Amino acid sequence: MKSHDLLSIYQVSRHEFDLLASSKSRFVSVKTAAKQDAQRLYQFIDDYLCCSVNKLQLIEDLISRNGQSVFLFEKQEQLVGFYALQMLNDFGLKALLLGEFDGARPDKLYLANGHQQISGLYVWAYIAPGLAANGVRYVSYILQQEKFRHINLYARPVTDEGVRITLDFGFEPIKASSDGLYCYTRLVNRVRRFRQAA
Repeated sequence: MKSHDLLSIYQVSRHEFDLLASSKSRFVSVKTAAKQDAQRLYQFIDDYLCCSVNKLQLIEDLISRNGQSVFLFEKQEQLVGFYALQMLNDFGLKALLLGEFDGARPDKLYLANGHQQISGLYVWAYIAPGLAANGVRYVSYILQQEKFRHINLYARPVTDEGVRITLDFGFEPIKASSDGLYCYTRLVNRVRRFRQAA
């Protein structure tokens, strides 16, 4: 099937998140964060946003709970960006959709541990200015793995620029949400939905 057919049939965005996938990241190297990276990431966020975010414990928890929750983008061993996810279990996804999930202070009962099925991927935060944005391609590639590829992503962008980028990636606002929640329906789920409706 030609790419323009895919765009029209499955309502694919021009910068569709699932179609960004690349096993190689140009301009930056990408790695999953380890426990010893928590302080460095905390400092990067603090410096970049020019304010204290008091998120060191949360960063440490994200990294320790799932080894593929936080991705670091580096250039010449310098941290230039990151992409962090909170992996929600079934209770967490329901709480998110009901407006009862606080990504800044998540109840651990809502976060999937190593033995639970992941029901939703919540984009906690990412910073990827300039060429660091190429790191997002590798994150997309990782999220094509069988254990992730059917799991929808959710985000609450808090700036106008964040909303624009979120929409560009193919996220759509959840109309019933009162707290600015957006959902990215994985392409494989849209294909399945289309076939069921046909």
